[in-house]
Amino acid sequence: MRASILLPLGLALIAPLSAQVRPKIVAETSAEARLRGDVTFLASPKLKGRGNGSPELQQAAAFIVKRQKALGLKPVVQTFGFPASLQVEAAKATFIQGDERIEWTRGKDFEPLGLSGDSLPQPHALVFLGYGVKTQGYDEFQGLALKGRVVIIRRRVAEIPAFAHLAPGEKTLPFRLRRIQELGAAGVLVIEEEGTPRIPRIEDGTAPLTLPVLSVRKGLLDAALGDLEAAYKAIAETGTPRVKDHVFAPWKALSLELRILRKEGQVPNVATLVKGRDPKLKGQVIVLGAHLDHLGMGERHSLGGAQAFGLVHPGADDNASGSALLMELTRRLVKKPAKRPILALHFGGEEEGLLGSQFWLKNPTQDLTTVRFMVNFDMVGRLDPAKPALSMGGLGAPKAAVDHAADLAPKGWTVGRELGAAVGGSDHMSFSQAKVPTFFFFTGLHDAYHRPTDAAETINTKGLAQLADFAEKVVRDLAEAPELPAFDPETAKLPAQARSPMRIAFGTIPDYSPNPTGFRISGVSKGGTAEAIGLQAGDILTSFGGKPTKDIQDYMAALGAFSPGDQVVIKWLREGKAMEATATLKGRD
Repeated sequence: MRASILLPLGLALIAPLSAQVRPKIVAETSAEARLRGDVTFLASPKLKGRGNGSPELQQAAAFIVKRQKALGLKPVVQTFGFPASLQVEAAKATFIQGDERIEWTRGKDFEPLGLSGDSLPQPHALVFLGYGVKTQGYDEFQGLALKGRVVIIRRRVAEIPAFAHLAPGEKTLPFRLRRIQELGAAGVLVIEEEGTPRIPRIEDGTAPLTLPVLSVRKGLLDAALGDLEAAYKAIAETGTPRVKDHVFAPWKALSLELRILRKEGQVPNVATLVKGRDPKLKGQVIVLGAHLDHLGMGERHSLGGAQAFGLVHPGADDNASGSALLMELTRRLVKKPAKRPILALHFGGEEEGLLGSQFWLKNPTQDLTTVRFMVNFDMVGRLDPAKPALSMGGLGAPKAAVDHAADLAPKGWTVGRELGAAVGGSDHMSFSQAKVPTFFFFTGLHDAYHRPTDAAETINTKGLAQLADFAEKVVRDLAEAPELPAFDPETAKLPAQARSPMRIAFGTIPDYSPNPTGFRISGVSKGGTAEAIGLQAGDILTSFGGKPTKDIQDYMAALGAFSPGDQVVIKWLREGKAMEATATLKGRD
């Protein structure tokens, strides 16, 4: 499951809690044993988190291929390139002020960013830009020559009225860096608000720049350039730029020796066709999908903080669980073929922006005109044994089809029937955008998401086997139906909000069970705003900043209506008792 702008709605809301380990199961069915073995292998330390571009992800794909060949199938492996790792071979920064030369210390004062270009062998004058933004009524670039200068900006764009018209994409650091590069700057210094420079790593899916970019600690430049915090405060108060060129005496400049070695790896997709038993329906293929990749050693997208960098992120639920379930379904469909053919797709690159599913749609192993439906499994290993609840959404699928499939669930299960934007962003989104109706299976959020604690022992294998039974029933119902559900453009819509709810880090874990009185939460994150105001697991949010929260869609819309720093009144019910508190909202990085 991705940690990006296309995250499922709930996943934008979580942060660490204590680990939740499933109860020990005494006896297992053969399906449970198979699922346990597959999850254990895929989430083992040996596979080092199945990072994209890593040899371990290739090993995971080889494991899938071996299993499928043993079933008599003929899997096809696709690969595509991806920047897998980087190594800083040299990094020496010299700050120059008039005749004085000061050597900065790597690790303490600066680090190169992963998307950085190489050296500045000659000194280049500094210019304080601010944020590197241009918007209605505010332009830091106007009348300023950046060519040959080393530009100073802050990592995050402030949430101030002057930037109200700035598009979300233009606030991102890569966008601002590329604009600065296009204007001919020689380099960029990025001031870190947290104080310390960031460890160099490949930046999230972005191609390297041609100019060098350094992460520098907060306060490093203040002695030479003046009180930069005061400059940022003035920008917030006046809504006008505070640019300053330091080429004049005593001039301030930077020279840099920097060499970064990047290595490209290959990311696999594994595609396997299970033939149907009715030749007349061979042109009506149902795709079953699950992504195989995860976060490797926490180099990218980890939510475990700095302490998690370099640790194995096993990805047992995300998404060894979905991969194991897909292998189990493939086995069952080979043993007992359905009328329609089934295409099993194990994707790579999902965590980097649905790269594998998008690559397959551009380079299909199956005629796309024959692909009529898609069912996706992502994070399906945490079915609550005491209160089984599943989100089974439809993106591009008719509501009637979602309702019909949900009605096939075992007695006692709660099945969320989300449609459209509420379904979230995994590989099914790629297919829906290609006008293929989809179902999405998801057992919910937990504290181990994108952390080293998402380990095999936390998976409810018995629940995973029960989910495999239900998924098989849904798939066979589709494969045997007189007609497949048609694509519904209304449920495929993904309306853009004026503001993204991912700007706010509130710290709740949603409960997807239907609740008539409001939006119920299953937990809060330690140290988050929700915990600070007293919210607890089981509370039912009824209002967020004056906006009613009947369900998760209302809640997400409410989050998107506010900015970091806003003060809002939160109202909730606890065992029927009305409660409320005022919260100051925090932004997320």
